[in-house]
Amino acid sequence: MNDTQSKSERRNLSVLFGQGTFSTTAWTMANPSVVLTYLAISLQLPVILAGLLVTFGQAACLFTAIFATPIAARRAQKKRDLAATDIVLAIAFIVALAAAAFGTTLVVAISFVLVILVVRAASEYQAILTAGFYGEVLNSRSRTLLMYSVMTLGGVVTGVLAWTAHRTFFDDPPFDRHVVLVTIGVVCFIVASAVMLLVRELEGTAPKEKAPAAAPGQKFSFRQQTREAIENFRLLIGMHWFRRYLRVRLALLTVELSIPFYAILAALAHHTSPKGLAALILSSATALIVSGPLWGLVGTKSTRTVMAAGACLAAFAGFLLVANFFYPVVASPYIHAIALFIVTVAVRGVSTARYLYFMDVAPEKYAVIGIGASKVAVRIVGIGLSFTMATVAHLQHVIWAILALALINAATALLAYRSAEKPQANGQPA
Repeated sequence: MNDTQSKSERRNLSVLFGQGTFSTTAWTMANPSVVLTYLAISLQLPVILAGLLVTFGQAACLFTAIFATPIAARRAQKKRDLAATDIVLAIAFIVALAAAAFGTTLVVAISFVLVILVVRAASEYQAILTAGFYGEVLNSRSRTLLMYSVMTLGGVVTGVLAWTAHRTFFDDPPFDRHVVLVTIGVVCFIVASAVMLLVRELEGTAPKEKAPAAAPGQKFSFRQQTREAIENFRLLIGMHWFRRYLRVRLALLTVELSIPFYAILAALAHHTSPKGLAALILSSATALIVSGPLWGLVGTKSTRTVMAAGACLAAFAGFLLVANFFYPVVASPYIHAIALFIVTVAVRGVSTARYLYFMDVAPEKYAVIGIGASKVAVRIVGIGLSFTMATVAHLQHVIWAILALALINAATALLAYRSAEKPQANGQPA
């Protein structure tokens, strides 16, 4: 790397610190797994619909992974698409708030389904782009520093904003306070979008073998895109590094699926409380503050330890909720805030560690299609699993879905540790 690229990278790292902080704050204040689920229960929507929001989200991610990965691989100016996705996310949450404030129950239900489809599709496209984008503008050490640092910075900013809003609007109705919190998230999405445009994309760092550009005037073809996704998967599944990563990625799926079902239980218990959603957001913010230094310290030594420990924490949070449900010891909403704190620490560690693990083992030219292909497989499994958990929550009680997820997470910890290899300095697994 020459001096010009080195200076550009240092500048990009500074810019991405700011962008990542705003983005982390936005996702915490307007986390669809918590906010939309909580609002759905608060607005008297059926539990089955609140659970199926997870399934709809997985379906949107699957669609995006199949049809948007080739598009992302061809994009030369990724920062513009990344900035655009933040604006789309902001608009989606504005629609959700408008529907919740002025719509009938039917309108709210339809709007929430549409919003979760848009939000998950946009976030999935953003994640696919980021896998290639960070690889182009930052080196491995800078990526690791950035990912763990913005957790802490974002958590501090979120905590300050959420607490300030909580105290300022303490006497307002619960729903109005929920609107304020999500609105702060919307503003942060917009600011993150503007800051992203300040990044300088380096020349000469893109993969040498790019996906072929679409012919002028060529129409979008679902059949062609599906065929291309299948071909990419067949190519990648023959590679040792991809098979190992895919096993890890599938094993960790239930850790990420835990949060919305924990949020359903919390909303059922105290959705009329003025402290409800604010307590969950403050809990998530505190978790981010802890996650940054905790996982940063562990992750610099072993990413697979982070993944295994995260799965253990998610399992522990689930068992804690189950135990307190049948033998109440800690009063609500504190037990739900504690459980969400633990599982958020787990999810942040797991999601960051698996991303860094992927960036370390994946050859640069396969980064975008590799992340897209793995997401297709994960989302297919996620649709079936989330539908099953939503059905259990509706027919029985959400606590049984939480127990099932906790048991799977406990098994996942061992599987993740045994499957993930420690990358060597050359980017290939040991």
